Amino acid sequence: MTIRFLMLTTAALLIASCDAGKESANGASGNAAASPAGTADEEAIRGQVARWLELVKSKDAQAIAQLYTEDGAVMPPNGPIGKGRAAIQQTWASLMTIPGFDLTFTPEQIVLSSSADMALDRGTYRLAVAPGGKAQTDTGKYVVVWRKVGGEWKAAADIFNSDLPASET
Repeated sequence: MTIRFLMLTTAALLIASCDAGKESANGASGNAAASPAGTADEEAIRGQVARWLELVKSKDAQAIAQLYTEDGAVMPPNGPIGKGRAAIQQTWASLMTIPGFDLTFTPEQIVLSSSADMALDRGTYRLAVAPGGKAQTDTGKYVVVWRKVGGEWKAAADIFNSDLPASET
């Protein structure tokens, strides 16, 4: 149960990732668009990621849910999909009530679509919790799909999974 709770917490953390300028395995830049607009869009997404991390620190699930599109989804491992802002808020609130909750995530690549209205954010996370006073740490990876809505970047889909091996039940 603790691992499942940890995985749910991890799902909440996979929302933000924006480490621009890193090269992929094939040597290509993480940006699909090298134009000034592409750079501005990437910086705007990075700004949303920074805001997300601030909201995680302050444990503000309601404000985190507003970073998603109205029809957005968070998809934690071993748990149900949270569709829409109310379900997203509930997912994040549940995660952040775990004793010792501490989440960080780091974007490794942000790729903008050629139409500049969608973007992919891929990165890693680190989650610490202490249910029952027993400290546990999880690391993993995530993908956030961003959509530009009314000139603002919002998370449309957020999925993450642990690097830990699956536990036997």
